[in-house]
Amino acid sequence: MVESALNHAKILEDNDFFEFKISCKASDVFLAVAAYQQLAEACDYPLHLGITEAGGLRSGTVKSSIGLGMLLWAGIGDTIRVSLSADPVEEVKVGFEMLKSLGLRRRGVTVISCPSCARQQFEVIKTVERLEERLAHITTPLTVSVIGCVVNGPGEARETDIGFTGGGNGTHQVYISGLTDHRLKDADIVDHLVELVEKKAAQIEAARQGEAALAAAQ
Repeated sequence: MVESALNHAKILEDNDFFEFKISCKASDVFLAVAAYQQLAEACDYPLHLGITEAGGLRSGTVKSSIGLGMLLWAGIGDTIRVSLSADPVEEVKVGFEMLKSLGLRRRGVTVISCPSCARQQFEVIKTVERLEERLAHITTPLTVSVIGCVVNGPGEARETDIGFTGGGNGTHQVYISGLTDHRLKDADIVDHLVELVEKKAAQIEAARQGEAALAAAQ
């Protein structure tokens, strides 16, 4: 596969075409990774990464994340395509999440949450599902922690833009920029957190616009 790709590249070069990129997609993760690694050593052309025909939403996401993640982490690849037997919108979402996880692209809200256990003081899983749905429109890079108890919650909250930690008697703690800010009752969790995130995102965007205007004026 690599030899074929390089032969086709030679044909283009012989005809004075040099602005192109090469793709060696395969449905087998190890074959695709090995092919791209060899291509990266053999040429300097941009590489378009992909695990082709990866499968459905869950299995395809796993295969794509492993294959593309290995390559991107090694600094290989210039563009990516996530190929799923699912809504194309999901392909884009998976691609962005992959890049966010590797620190290659910052876009939207990153939710840090626990898997839930007997210590949880509110329904973590349902809360996170609703939050991710309600916050999908936010493009400003932000981190939000949603932890069900005080064992792990405060530590995570101090490292995020907005933190939410489960507390006893239906009263929970909200952190802003790593600092304890206020308490919140069960019934208001999702709506209140969405409001806080939207407010924080608006503040960040306003600050960016101010900096851009100042730089343009200088």
